[in-house]
Amino acid sequence: MLITGIAGCAASNEIHENEKKLLLDLRAEIVEDLKENLLPFWKKYSVDPEDPNRGFFGAITNDGTGIADAKKHNVLFTRYLWTFSAACRVLADEESNELAHRAYRYFLNHFVDHEFGGVYWELNHDGTVSDPGKITYGLSFAVYALSEYYRKTLIQESLDHAIKLYYLIEKHSGDREFGGYLEAFSREWKYDAEAGLAAGQAKSMNTHLHLLEAYTNLYRAWQDKQLEESIYKLIEVFMKRIIDTGRYHQDLYFSRDWTVYGKYDSYGHDIEFSWLIVEAANVLGNQDLVNKIEELAVKIADVQLSVGMNPEGAMIYERVGEDQYRRNIDWWVQAEAVVGFLNAYEISGERRFLDAAAGVWDYIKENMVDRQHGGWFPSLDENGNPRPDRNKGDAWTCPYHNVRMGLEVYQRFNHLK
Repeated sequence: MLITGIAGCAASNEIHENEKKLLLDLRAEIVEDLKENLLPFWKKYSVDPEDPNRGFFGAITNDGTGIADAKKHNVLFTRYLWTFSAACRVLADEESNELAHRAYRYFLNHFVDHEFGGVYWELNHDGTVSDPGKITYGLSFAVYALSEYYRKTLIQESLDHAIKLYYLIEKHSGDREFGGYLEAFSREWKYDAEAGLAAGQAKSMNTHLHLLEAYTNLYRAWQDKQLEESIYKLIEVFMKRIIDTGRYHQDLYFSRDWTVYGKYDSYGHDIEFSWLIVEAANVLGNQDLVNKIEELAVKIADVQLSVGMNPEGAMIYERVGEDQYRRNIDWWVQAEAVVGFLNAYEISGERRFLDAAAGVWDYIKENMVDRQHGGWFPSLDENGNPRPDRNKGDAWTCPYHNVRMGLEVYQRFNHLK
């Protein structure tokens, strides 16, 4: 039987004092970065004070300059909403509360398609629609953000919108023949084989991962039997279709009948999955499933630790094929590595996972935290140099992964004294 968490270990005197000290130091440093660096950066630089629609910038340069004419992407704006809602709920942060309300009203007024249902993929800088497509990945983040806003505010309208999106996803994206979910649709919900995240394929790991995350968060607010069954089915899809237990990596892209396209080892996605699927199993409250998933999570974390790290203690991006590596160091991969390794430590009690999480954090604070302009550098090359071509905020660069890391550490270990 695997150990079921740090609190249980402490109760049975199984945490050594030196491990406890390391955890306390790690928590203190990460929470300080969350409160004094990350959240202040996004509070200061994300809001567009000149936007007559009371919106946010769609892109932010390395020094914090907002790009007023940048397009506004669904992924960034749902992550704004999630971030400020979660920060307010967990930390009782009043500034985040105000920004959560601002993000919520903007999202409802501009991203929600009130005629055909769903949410748009992208807006122009003035809030008009640029890409009206219904992308399942974007729909999932809308569910995630709206349910988080509800958890913070208990505003029923927000939960109602999240539930409507859930039913739309199930109706249009769900593949009744082969299982899982299709990637993309037109504004009118006609299937679009060329859009979405799946490199021209019908399905992707990434979309399913974030649907699992979104449905888990929605279930915290709405214990619906159909939603519960959807979560079970998503877990089954991962276990039977997406996880390759021969190598303990996820396959990334699939045809509609689940034929695998390409060979990838995406270390960041794998370590992120390792803790998100434990979270889903725990929310369902099925202890037999939790035990099974925890064993899988530890094995996946073990493999990523063995093959996905560089000599400096950071997690590289991915391997493509047999021997081609993307060795750049991205902000979101490091954030997920910290949480994933800490999750494996909580389950297993194995010190090496705690050391790995602390090592990744040491790399982050020494190389990725921007001491001049605030926030984190989004990407470093394999030599540890910031990549000048990357904005700190854009369609895919946002506060969600690293702020979430800080909130996870705060919540998981706040009981330690």
